[in-house]
Amino acid sequence: MGYLAIYRKYRPQTFDKVIGQDHVVKTLVNQIKQDRIGHAYLFTGTRGTGKTSVAKIFARAINCEHPVNGSPCGKCDTCKALLDPSNIDVLEIDAASNNGVDEIRNLRENIQYPPVNSRYKVYIIDEVHMLSPSAFNALLKTLEEPPKHAVFILATTEVQKMPATILSRCMRFDFRLVDIDKLAKLVADIYDDLGKKYTKEAVYAIAKLGEGSVRDALSVADICLSLSDGELTYGDVLTATGASDRTMLRDFVTALAAGDVGAVLNLTDKLINLGKSVGLMIKDVNSYLRDVMITKTCANARDILKLPEDLINELEIIADSTTKERILRAIEIFAETESDLKYSNHPRILFETAAIKATRPENDYNIDALLSRISVLEKKIDDLTSGKIQVSLSKSSDGNTVQNSATCVVEKIPQNNVKHSAELTEITERIAEPVPQKTETDAVKQNSANGKVKLSECNVPFERIKGKLIKSLRDNNEIMLWSVVQTMPLTLKDNTLIITVTTESDMEIINRKESLDIIKAQLPEYDFDVEVRLHAKIERQEKLEEEIEKYKRIFGDDIVVVGK
Repeated sequence: MGYLAIYRKYRPQTFDKVIGQDHVVKTLVNQIKQDRIGHAYLFTGTRGTGKTSVAKIFARAINCEHPVNGSPCGKCDTCKALLDPSNIDVLEIDAASNNGVDEIRNLRENIQYPPVNSRYKVYIIDEVHMLSPSAFNALLKTLEEPPKHAVFILATTEVQKMPATILSRCMRFDFRLVDIDKLAKLVADIYDDLGKKYTKEAVYAIAKLGEGSVRDALSVADICLSLSDGELTYGDVLTATGASDRTMLRDFVTALAAGDVGAVLNLTDKLINLGKSVGLMIKDVNSYLRDVMITKTCANARDILKLPEDLINELEIIADSTTKERILRAIEIFAETESDLKYSNHPRILFETAAIKATRPENDYNIDALLSRISVLEKKIDDLTSGKIQVSLSKSSDGNTVQNSATCVVEKIPQNNVKHSAELTEITERIAEPVPQKTETDAVKQNSANGKVKLSECNVPFERIKGKLIKSLRDNNEIMLWSVVQTMPLTLKDNTLIITVTTESDMEIINRKESLDIIKAQLPEYDFDVEVRLHAKIERQEKLEEEIEKYKRIFGDDIVVVGK
């Protein structure tokens, strides 16, 4: 006989050799010991978790003349006979290729005949969910009232496709994904038996690639066995399985964490030119990001990851350079992209778009992106208060003022001063120092009818007023408004607070009466008006009128002012 694959050669022959399914094995063993054998069993679970292997062991165990702890002895005549593939007392049926009603009718006719040399006649129907509706109907009556000598074992990976009438007539056993430690031990034991040298990181990498499937892990182990004549290393496993180069993945995630779009796109091009499929790249990137997240959040990351020390050190460097919110958002973006791949004819563009979004999450306007922006700003504030950075503050004023209204200003930019860019907007982040408590030296004029101080007539520096406004919005959990106001220029003109935004989305957030009222409520001791301006740069002369009309449609003719 030719070469036998590892997963076939080391298929378990007794219950004690089955790994990761103790709950199933214990129940079946007790049934055998107590002679309480059912007529129909349903084994369901992910591929490669041992459903067919357990079914074969169970078929031999219930017919064994001298079972040992519920397992077949392997020595009696019945056990030896049932190991022969031509034995007719244990029949394996592949429902994927024998799914018609005629096959089930033949089964019903033959089931009446008793077993030849065994106690039970066992029918193992693999991938049973593939049976046609008529075939299920033909099987139904037999499952309900089978002959005493017949036992059915149905195996499936998609139990949700099974008719409820079939499910109700079977004892169901759910097979679980196998723990990575158990898979690693199994691979190590097999390599020891074969005389293969290996590193601990290598067998754990194989186990991880198995993703809970024993068969998948052993298939990878078989590939790696043929790759290296000497000691099998972690790098050998990556090479054998075609995984993305770990160094390039490290550089990719490092650039992503640093917000370097150019480096990310350059590395994307290199990975694709190496012949890597986009699907595999996304899987590898998310796996690396997962490792970074574990390193960032878990004190025992080394015990969980089980990677070489130099790789752990790389992960720690990346983890220290970014935030967990940014990592989580990147994982979410790539996961969504992976699910969208099946619908796209341009996977590279899809991957590049995801990479840009993950690299610059601050440009996104969902809640996760806003949290990312908040995290960045909090770090800057910490640096400011600790003296790591210095901020120079200056007063500014410009433009027309409209009382008690929001104003949209479209500014025409001279053609010779425009930089060619794909972006329409520019956002300038400003950090204001915290507002100290008023002192006796802060002289003000109490000349308002309502007793409040006019903002334009108070002696408190305007930068302090801005700082108080921003801090109050955050403390009062007005996150949406805070995310806009803290990044936009604020100026004061004729007792009117002017907020200049640069995007339509920011304008829509703040250009509402309730938003303006909330902003005024943060400074209750002051009397002032609020004006919102949209500062949109129009790079092409011929687009000016078109853009003006667009903004008029969005915000109304009465509040659009064209600036010079």
